[in-house]
Amino acid sequence: MLEETHLERWGTRRYGSVTGQDPEAGRGAPGEPSSHPAVRVMLVAEQSVTRAGLRTILASAPELRVTSSFGDPEQAADAFREEQPDVILVGTREGLASDAAAAQKLLSVHAAPGAKVILLHPAATSVEVSQVLTGGVHGCIDPAMDEDQIIRAVTTVALGGAVFLPAPTVQPVEVTLAIDGPSPAEARLTERERAVLGKLARGLSNSEIASELFLAEATVKKHLTQAMRKIGQPDRLRAGLYAYQHGIFG
Repeated sequence: MLEETHLERWGTRRYGSVTGQDPEAGRGAPGEPSSHPAVRVMLVAEQSVTRAGLRTILASAPELRVTSSFGDPEQAADAFREEQPDVILVGTREGLASDAAAAQKLLSVHAAPGAKVILLHPAATSVEVSQVLTGGVHGCIDPAMDEDQIIRAVTTVALGGAVFLPAPTVQPVEVTLAIDGPSPAEARLTERERAVLGKLARGLSNSEIASELFLAEATVKKHLTQAMRKIGQPDRLRAGLYAYQHGIFG
């Protein structure tokens, strides 16, 4: 797309942006100032504890700015039009399907066509991941996870990445993720290239992959570039989805 999921590290199924931009770019350590405009975030969460906790966490990151927070998606519509948020976090009491429905209702006003959506319930299976991706959702997270992971998840999605944690259970996917390319066998991936793709499918950054595989970060980048060329994927997002679709996990 990550195992320290939930936190565990499908640790943010952090694929790079669809433009090839590194999701780590422009972000230093937590608390460091960013050279980029703050990402505008809207919170829509029915549970007040969740809403308050997320607002506190996101407010601690200088690269993020919480524009508003609401307990009722209906109440958020007018502010959504006015604020033009970059990222919307949506959570209901009923679960993932209800989150997705609430998000779609907000997006249907077409007030902020570039807004990206994170749902506040994790996707349990690969089928659910496929369904929410097809529906235009950019991620599903557990709001109870580590605050730095939440911040990184939001900034990743703002850059065009996808975030899913904890890692869902892989199931045969009838709803295709629509990632074309040769099979891993046809691509003649080396063992190291498969290992790097497997880590990418869990959402790890190059530095995290390097740490887990005891490699230099430049070596990881080289293997990933070679693997992406072999499987015909132009960016980290599609390479991660390819690995996920083909069951390559590291």
